[in-house]
Amino acid sequence: MMKILIAPNSFKESLSSVKIAEIISKELSINKNFQLTTLPLSDGGDGFLEVVKFIYKSQITEHNFPIEFAGEKFSAPVLINNSTKEIFIESAEVIGLKKLPQQKRNPLTLNTFPLGKLINDLVINKYSDSIPEFEKIILGVGGTSTIDFGLGAVNALGIKFLDNYGREVEPIPVNFSLISEIIFPSSFNHPTIQSSNHSIIPPNIHPNIQPSIYSSLQCVVDVQTPLLGDNSAVDLYGLQKGASKSELAMIKKGIEHIVELIIKKNLISASEYINGAGGGLASGLKIFFDAEIISANDFIFSNLFRDTNFDEFDFLITGEGKFDIQSFEGKATGEIIRKFSDKVKRIFLVCGRIEHDVKKLIPGNVDCFELLDLYKDEEESKQKVAIGLKIISGKIRDRILK
Repeated sequence: MMKILIAPNSFKESLSSVKIAEIISKELSINKNFQLTTLPLSDGGDGFLEVVKFIYKSQITEHNFPIEFAGEKFSAPVLINNSTKEIFIESAEVIGLKKLPQQKRNPLTLNTFPLGKLINDLVINKYSDSIPEFEKIILGVGGTSTIDFGLGAVNALGIKFLDNYGREVEPIPVNFSLISEIIFPSSFNHPTIQSSNHSIIPPNIHPNIQPSIYSSLQCVVDVQTPLLGDNSAVDLYGLQKGASKSELAMIKKGIEHIVELIIKKNLISASEYINGAGGGLASGLKIFFDAEIISANDFIFSNLFRDTNFDEFDFLITGEGKFDIQSFEGKATGEIIRKFSDKVKRIFLVCGRIEHDVKKLIPGNVDCFELLDLYKDEEESKQKVAIGLKIISGKIRDRILK
């Protein structure tokens, strides 16, 4: 009996990791000599909630909230684990690229306000009949269409941004250069000013609710790339969010201006590292609300793999939509390859595309499969991804049985 672990990540704007694992598992289950274990991955972005559902199964209840983002109206799901009293949000389900048509993708004029409003609504309604009691909010950060340093979200939670004339400024990147003052309401208990706890304390919360019962906020991030500097998250991910190079330069300049302001307020030091996940969303929540930032790898290996014996498998099947240098810099697929490369006979890496310059970093016992090899271009590979996965699964089966 050959033991095979199937642990793919999602293919962005295509299939979730749960669906990919399901397709591969179905194809391989034909062979009765295969003992299959499926553990779909998520690094906080697209498909985060599906993976949470998979992990906790019957412990999870789903609730939906109305969202308006960039003129689009839809319902966003949140999950509550009733046994652990944790609530899970996926940023990509609220402000994600997948929520917007191509013509509305413009990070210069978008921000994370709808996500902050959702968090605020959850905390306000925490003790209502519609929302079960919870003690922690876990936010999957990734797949966003925004690059606003999280200022929209913190604005929804009560922080105000003013210009030189004392007028309130909407915190979208095109306006960042106009901001000259950051205002904390008098009731606001900022962690670096008055407190050292990890509490969400929205200043516009209902006055009858005491700060001691606010939930802690944890951000699961998909990358460790810095928001600013050379090869920043703005540079690496901005173009795919719909910004031009000139717009990205404007966004970076605006964020640098905001950083100067928060340094003057002693919220961070001049040398402090600023995580770039979600266009700076996690970092904004950390700076203003003392949110905890944890890597997707820590989340995955303390939840998905907490009861897994890495030495019991013969083969590993993993993958993601695009495998590049960032995959080995904090993303789930690169990390699982590292952890399993010396523990299994072979690893099968299944991706839409694998960048040429990263292939030399892949261990020798990894066999690579690209959907692009089966189709004429990337668009066709996305349209026929399920068929392509079935074809590749057959090839993996044949290699295992050699």
